[in-house]
Parts: sequence; structure tokens; C-alpha cells
Amino acid sequence: TMKTKTLIGALAAASLSFSAHATLLDFDSLASGAEIAGYGGLTWTNMGALDPSSSTDYKGTGFASGVKSQKNIAFNFAGNPASIGATGGFLLNSGWFTAAYYNNLTLDFIGTSGANKLTKTVTLGLQPLLVEFDWTIDLLELRTSCDTGATCVPGGEKPLGFHFALDDLRIGESKNTVPEPGMLALLGGGLLGMTLVRRRRKAPAA
Repeated sequence: TMKTKTLIGALAAASLSFSAHATLLDFDSLASGAEIAGYGGLTWTNMGALDPSSSTDYKGTGFASGVKSQKNIAFNFAGNPASIGATGGFLLNSGWFTAAYYNNLTLDFIGTSGANKLTKTVTLGLQPLLVEFDWTIDLLELRTSCDTGATCVPGGEKPLGFHFALDDLRIGESKNTVPEPGMLALLGGGLLGMTLVRRRRKAPAA
């Protein structure tokens, strides 16, 4: 029947859309100004957390406009490149990236998994840009550069360096994952129940 097909479709869609072990890193639980270490089960190098509302110095910069979820962002704290890694690898889905001081800031992503290398380059401005990866990697390096000529121009009065802001980094979300046993049981139970109902309706009266 139409109701049966609708329910089957809904259960199947629910099982396929399920995402295992997805994590959204918003950096909001970290101390502002502190270097990031071990956050989200990852290894961080030259990355720090910042609350841009803590000082008027950040007003009008990409640090402030780069906040996607209150209140902190991450940024390349000290040194270039910054990096994010994990022993045994991790699934990198996406993140919001913003140039802190310069429009047309170049940000190079270099992901490595064993001998394999993945690369992506984006151009950042003072408004956040969603960058999608869906990379399974051991290490992600983030390198910034800027031609301070005609194309790369300061976004504020006192640009201090080629910093970027990062917020809402999503990791571990498998969009085509196999459903967990609980989801499979739900789907199977629903199908079995509908089969029994249909048989009872078709059975001749005693």
C-alpha cells in the first residue's frame, strides 16, 4: 500500500542519513589566548583559541566576523604552517575560514595520509568561507601567504600578519556510513511489522 511504501522509504532514509561519530569543534570551551593542545582528540601545532569580543582591538577584523558559533575562534597562533593531526588518521569534513587582516589571503591546505597527499587552495576575505574536504588523513597543514601588492590589501589599519580564523570545524562525519545495529534493528522491525499486518488483512475469515 501507499502507507507501507512511505514508511519503508522513511526508515531507509533515516538509516542512510545517520552519521557516526560526527564531531563539531567550535573552540568555545577553550581559554581565550591559550594555545590549543589535544582538543577534540587531535594534535594541534601553532594554533590558538581566541574570543574576539574580549577586546575592541579585534573589532572590524576577520577574527570578529569569523565567529560562526559564540564565542571563540581558532587561529594560527604562532608560526607558519599550522597543523592538525591524529594518530591513526581522522576524517576531515569541513570548516569555516576567514582572513584576519587581509583581503585575498591565500590559504593552502596540504593533507597527508601515508604516502598520499591531497591539496586545496582557497582565497580568503574578511567574511567566513565554508571549505569542504571529506578527506581521510593523518595530518593537515595550513599555510598562509599574501601578495601585498595590488591584489592583497589590508582590511584594517594595523595588519599584524597573515592570520586566519577558523570556526566550526567538522570531523568524523561519514555521509555514506553503514547504519549501526540499532538503526538496522529499527528498520528490520518496521518492515517485519508491516509484513505481518498485510498478511493478517489478506487472511480469510474463519
